[in-house]
Amino acid sequence: MQLKPKTFTKRRLLDFLAEIEGSPENYLTIYVTPLSFLCNRTDTEVELSPFAGEIRTALCAPAILQEAQRYGTGAVIFWSESGNKLIVIPPFALPEDRVFHGRPETSLLCRFLEKERLLGLVLVTWGSYALGVFKGDKLVESKTGTGYIHKRHRKGGRSEKRFARRTEEQKRDFLRRVANRIEERFGGYRPEQILFGGNRLILKPLIDESSYLRSEVQQISKRFLNVRSANGEALRKSLEDVNRSLVFNLGEGRAFDGDAHL
Repeated sequence: MQLKPKTFTKRRLLDFLAEIEGSPENYLTIYVTPLSFLCNRTDTEVELSPFAGEIRTALCAPAILQEAQRYGTGAVIFWSESGNKLIVIPPFALPEDRVFHGRPETSLLCRFLEKERLLGLVLVTWGSYALGVFKGDKLVESKTGTGYIHKRHRKGGRSEKRFARRTEEQKRDFLRRVANRIEERFGGYRPEQILFGGNRLILKPLIDESSYLRSEVQQISKRFLNVRSANGEALRKSLEDVNRSLVFNLGEGRAFDGDAHL
C-alpha cells in the first residue's frame, strides 16, 4: 500500500484519467464531497458493495486524512477488485456525491478539471505582497508591492521596546496597504476561490483588516500555498500549484508517475 501521494498537474492527471478509462476492469467509482469525506459518510450503494470495508479503512488512513483536510476538496475513488485502487484529491471542492458501477467514470472529473475558473491569489510576507485574479490560465488583474518593516532589535531595554512598537506600527501600516490594494484589484470580481500563500500568520490579521476578504470569507480556500517570496514570479508559478491534484495508489495495479516525469 502506497500512502505517499504523487502530485499531478492538470494536464498529467487528464492524461492519466484517459489511461484509466481504457481499463477493461469493472470499477466502483465514488465522488465524495468535502463534507461527506470529513464526516466519513458514504452512500448506501458503497456500504453494500464488497469493497466497503477496505475503502473505509483507506479513507481513514492518517496520511490520506491529513491531505484531505489540508485540501478540503473531497476525493474521487477508483476501486477495482484486482487492479487499480486510487484516491484522487482534486484541486477544487467537488459539488456532489456520486457513485458509479462498471467502467471507471472519469468524465465528470475531467470536465471538473477543465472548467475555466475565476480565482484570486493573495501572496503576502512581511514586507512584500503579490495579488492576482486569474480567469482560467490568464492573469486579468495583478498588483505587487513592498513595505519596509524593521527587523527585530536585540539591544534590550527601552531601545528594544521602542523598536518593537515601531515594528508593530509598520506591520499595521503594511496590512492596511495590502488590504487597500485587495479592495482595488479584487473589488470588481467574485472569485470562485481565494487562495493565500506566504506567511501563514498574516492571514488572520489581513482578513480582519480587509472588508473585501471578510465579505468573501466563504470563498477563502483551506489550502495554503507554500511560497517563500511574494512577487510577480511567485504569483505566476503559484497558479500551477493551485491546479495540482494528489493521487494515492493503494492497489496492485500498474505503477504510475506524477509530475517528476513531466
